[in-house]
Amino acid sequence: MKQSCSAFLSLVHPVDTLRWALPLTAAQTGGRGSLFGGVGLAAGIVALEQATGKPVIWATGQYLALTRGEVTIDLEVSLPAVGRNVTQGRVVGHVGEQEIITLLGAAGARPSDAEGCWIQCPQAPPPEDCPEIVRSQEGATVHDEVELRLARGSFGFTGFGTPTEDGRSLLWARMPRIEHDAGALAIIADYMPSALGNALGTIAHSTSLDNTIRFGQMQPTEWVLCDNSVEYLGNGFGHGTVHLWSDSGVLLATASQSMIVRVPDGPISVS
Repeated sequence: MKQSCSAFLSLVHPVDTLRWALPLTAAQTGGRGSLFGGVGLAAGIVALEQATGKPVIWATGQYLALTRGEVTIDLEVSLPAVGRNVTQGRVVGHVGEQEIITLLGAAGARPSDAEGCWIQCPQAPPPEDCPEIVRSQEGATVHDEVELRLARGSFGFTGFGTPTEDGRSLLWARMPRIEHDAGALAIIADYMPSALGNALGTIAHSTSLDNTIRFGQMQPTEWVLCDNSVEYLGNGFGHGTVHLWSDSGVLLATASQSMIVRVPDGPISVS
């Protein structure tokens, strides 16, 4: 039976408070032993949903400092605008006295007959027909919980695959032991920077400055199709977007972020 993202994160929540605690373990870190950005965003989303009792509509996180080691991130929620249908909140994460992440977001639901989706799910071969992306790493990381399969382009963190000229890549992703709830989608969306290397045609790494996710129609899905694109690279920074689709072609979420870009072999120019 799959667990929720909240259970995976092992968030501690003292009763009758707006405080949560995220005990950082190796299983919540990325490849360099620091907090995986999507995990930080997911923790803030879970805290905001639990504080409001409503589903998150959108959330944006600003990453202020790297976090390494087995520390505890204290998350404090404030709700400056509480409405009948929509509540807007803020989550500030600290390690000791140092603020390391700030999240803004809104949660709620409003019954409405107006609905629609004006972008199309891209055509992609099914996950079972796509090669699995295997990442070499030492020790446990959050990547152990995410299965990735390459449907188009290259996986820019390792160079696996064939780069595309339009800066767009397609990944199938799933977390086999975790429900694909709002928190899990925030983690999956943070693989969008893999499109940087695809766009450049070489291996590229990044550090996220921010991460924003906006949720569509949430529904159960075994796989999530990540339609990644890079809009701009320059001055050492990049901006990219990902659309997350269910395996039945329903838009689950749209996410975007800005990143510090690092190319191991040195700067290159793509026109």
